[in-house]
Amino acid sequence: MHRSFAISVLLLAATVHAQDAQVVINASQRAALGIVTGPLSADAGAAAVGLPATVRVPPDSERVIAAPLAGMVARVLVAPGDQLKAGQPVVTLRSEELAAAQRDTAAAAVQAQLAEESARRDEALFAEGIVPESRLQATRAALVQARAQLAERRASLRLMGFAAAEVAKAELGEELSDSVSLAAPIAGTVLEVPAATGARVDAATPLAHIANLGTLWLEIQAPVEKASRVRPGQKVAVPGTRAQGTVLVVGSSVSAAQTVVIRAQVGNPAGELRLNQQVTASIERPSGERQWRVPIRAIVSQDGKDWVFVERPQGFEPMAVQVISRAPQSAAVLGPFKGSERVVVEGIAAVKAAWQGIGGE
Repeated sequence: MHRSFAISVLLLAATVHAQDAQVVINASQRAALGIVTGPLSADAGAAAVGLPATVRVPPDSERVIAAPLAGMVARVLVAPGDQLKAGQPVVTLRSEELAAAQRDTAAAAVQAQLAEESARRDEALFAEGIVPESRLQATRAALVQARAQLAERRASLRLMGFAAAEVAKAELGEELSDSVSLAAPIAGTVLEVPAATGARVDAATPLAHIANLGTLWLEIQAPVEKASRVRPGQKVAVPGTRAQGTVLVVGSSVSAAQTVVIRAQVGNPAGELRLNQQVTASIERPSGERQWRVPIRAIVSQDGKDWVFVERPQGFEPMAVQVISRAPQSAAVLGPFKGSERVVVEGIAAVKAAWQGIGGE
């Protein structure tokens, strides 16, 4: 009872002598209140660790091979998990429309050749004054139309999966085929193969899904307070793997779980990450930013903020800090420290009580 009364008197004295937002406590008061300080220590930890993330494929790194026209799947040459080179055959499709398309291309090539010959002839006749200009203009218009029609037929064959050499043969009317081999447009891994040998498919039916898994995205779910400190360009790593990269975008909306999506791009040199895999991510703090580690008991809460009491010549100064992460015994914080400061680690309640007394005056 007597001790409690003595402490109250000491706190009152500290409050009365507080000046300039500092809690002024002399040496005898400090000893009586059991106030002990400890040094700051630099923290080398990441800005955020253990954040849940999902592995995704960047949109420009995946392709879907679809049936260019209705037909039957004659052969399936790959299976999920296969590694493919660009241009490697994936599926063979057979269709009656293929032969008709090649025939139409050959006819368009003949018409274009005839139109060019007519144009050259009429150019010569017009130069000699034998034919009127109106006929020459009509001939030129016919040539433009014939060339456009041939270009259209060539593009149609390319869309069907024909290589340049096969298109050239089709223009000559040689080796018309009722099947086409659809090749991988990029190097990558086969993710799925919906196609089945002998199945009839319509135009635009997906036959194979391919993705390059060398570079992946991480969709990281971060609490709002941690996401607020993340900026594009900060380094990201997946602990336990060799996958490393950088933050691309920090989301501008908050989910119902009060998390923000942070999208990062990481390399996957050893193939340790897989599509849709659930992992944990670590985001390094920005370059030049210093974090400090203090005992968890050194932090007090007031007015919705976290504070520590920094030792000064005449007492203690309350300093607002941002808590980055907490451990059972310590916490990583951000604050305007130089590194030589000492903070209160024992007798926190007494210093806080004196500080609150200041605010009430």
